[in-house]
Amino acid sequence: MNSYPGCSSGIPLTEPSRRLLAFIVCAVAGCLGLVPAQADTPEPDMLLASPPDSMLQPLTAPESQRLDALADAPQWRHLLHYRYHSFSFRWMAQNDSPDFYLAHPDGHLEGEEGLRKELKADVQAFLQRGLGPDISAQCRFPARYHWLQQQLPEYDWQDQPCPAFEDWRATLDAYSLTLVFPAAHINSPSSMYGHTLIRMDRQDPASSKLLAYSVNFAANANPDDNELVFSYKGLTGGYPGVVSVMPYHVKTREYQHMEYRNVWEYPLALTPTEVDQFVRHVWELKDTGFDYFFFDENCSYRVLAMIDAATERSDLADDFVLTAIPVETIRALDSADLIAGHVFRPSAAAELENMEYQSSPAQVQLALQLVAGQLSPAQLPNNLDDQQQAQVLELAFTYARYLSVKKKQASPALRRQTLAILKARSQLNQTSGSAFPLPVQAPTRDDLGHGSTRVGVAMGAVDDKRFTDLSLRPAYHDVMDRAKGFVPGSEIQMLHLTLRHQPDTSARVQQLSAVKVLSLASRGELLKPLSWGVDAGYDRLPDLDGRAGAGHGYLNTVFGYTWGLGQSPLSPNGMGRIYTLLETRLMAGQQLGDAGWNLSAGPVAGWLYQGALWQWQLSVQWTPGIAGEQLDLQQWQGQLGRTILDSGQLRLKASTHRVEHEWVEQWSLGLNWYF
Repeated sequence: MNSYPGCSSGIPLTEPSRRLLAFIVCAVAGCLGLVPAQADTPEPDMLLASPPDSMLQPLTAPESQRLDALADAPQWRHLLHYRYHSFSFRWMAQNDSPDFYLAHPDGHLEGEEGLRKELKADVQAFLQRGLGPDISAQCRFPARYHWLQQQLPEYDWQDQPCPAFEDWRATLDAYSLTLVFPAAHINSPSSMYGHTLIRMDRQDPASSKLLAYSVNFAANANPDDNELVFSYKGLTGGYPGVVSVMPYHVKTREYQHMEYRNVWEYPLALTPTEVDQFVRHVWELKDTGFDYFFFDENCSYRVLAMIDAATERSDLADDFVLTAIPVETIRALDSADLIAGHVFRPSAAAELENMEYQSSPAQVQLALQLVAGQLSPAQLPNNLDDQQQAQVLELAFTYARYLSVKKKQASPALRRQTLAILKARSQLNQTSGSAFPLPVQAPTRDDLGHGSTRVGVAMGAVDDKRFTDLSLRPAYHDVMDRAKGFVPGSEIQMLHLTLRHQPDTSARVQQLSAVKVLSLASRGELLKPLSWGVDAGYDRLPDLDGRAGAGHGYLNTVFGYTWGLGQSPLSPNGMGRIYTLLETRLMAGQQLGDAGWNLSAGPVAGWLYQGALWQWQLSVQWTPGIAGEQLDLQQWQGQLGRTILDSGQLRLKASTHRVEHEWVEQWSLGLNWYF
């Protein structure tokens, strides 16, 4: 089975239909990290064996009672990755490797009695003496052994030789831990929610962070699986999850240059003793397997579980029962006072965009000509001073790197041109640091954004028929929410449910958006992302009398372009962004006449502004029917939002749309609350 790096599906995304399905799956997924085919980390020379049952001695009754009480300690459950399953109402082991549990070599450890049996088996195994190098259970489970030594100091423990583990630990040389969060990146379907991993830093402050080792939990997906198999396995735990250790520079290059994602680093407030225990536990988990679930037992959940096992000050993983969104796990660590700070590392795309903002249109065109080979560095206009020439050359080099890495256009001609650009830049008098005066401005951290869950209440009318709406959205963000801490122009919503009550009718489902993803990324002269979106769910069109009609299922897709208005490094929002899209809409249901379905397509245009206090969106669309029931839809809509504190928003909506050649007007005023 092959595997791929990063939070990606492992599915080649070349055809639009394949890309759409991958977008839907990954939006539902949360974060999906995939392990590299080979982890560059020191490995032991041999597999470590557990002591045979014949070497284990029976315990006395008092000893057995003492160990039974100790097995109830939360830290013992954390070390075994033993969790209470909310749906089956029983304790279950999450690790699936047969050699992870001594008392149950088949890996089927269940019930509270399983905790006691495993602790007794481990104690007896750890007390064995006279074993050869790397043979003792102490070598296989150093974190459990260390914890039991602290809990049972009266026992006659004798350390056995474990050279493989000691060499591995010395190579890592971990003194402190940093939580690394490659931030959400809406135009990469696998990166919509971000990802988390751990970097193990050395004590020497002069040592390079890039040479440190990182710990990553990842799903090992088979690239030969088609989209349906991939979706099924990802949602049902069909892919194994693996803890791997690799040099940090591998992950940094992958996220910052390959995927063009900003990276936030959060130093963890763990003591050296707790860091040592973390390293011991990583050794225990390395090369073992877990089920991987997109929703809950994903990369961020497993990182929390490893931290729980390293320190008794952390008991966080159990709080994530249904979902484990990366940014929510960061907030949990911060609430537990386990985060000591933060460091921002901009992506190469952010650096390129920042340079373009600070360049004149003429400089951008010169950079494009340099990269295309239409102009040599010696042919730059004489009216440019040294700083302006340096800016053109730096912009050209950064753009060439973008083409070679992101666009996979590393042709010999491009390499020659890049070398010529670098040579010319080094010969200029302006050589101290960057030629651009403004560095990349760190955006608001993702963990400082609004809560992932939103509830809302709204009152309004369809024509003269009043209604009251109640809504619940488990995740995550829409373009009219406050954009602080989120990718501007991005939207990811899951299971957004709206219930509507009108006079003389019972409450009913007005809309259920199973998944809605939208990316309105601004285009420039250098970076030209495609705007796109997909929305699938259930909805109702109003009857002409203003009351809710029969429902229908729908699948909408949009593709097009977005342009920023007055955006700059000091004003990333500017005056917002305008967009033009082509929407395709497929609907099916009783509301759609004799045919029972409708396929329509047409243009959508709008203006979106996402400010700190005010948000607005104006849009117009026309989607005439092209197949099935002939239903033409036209709509003009305006939305206005006003942020209240950090957790609330007032939102006013007004729209008029044509249904069956008649215009229907609708308005609502609501309050949204985030948590």
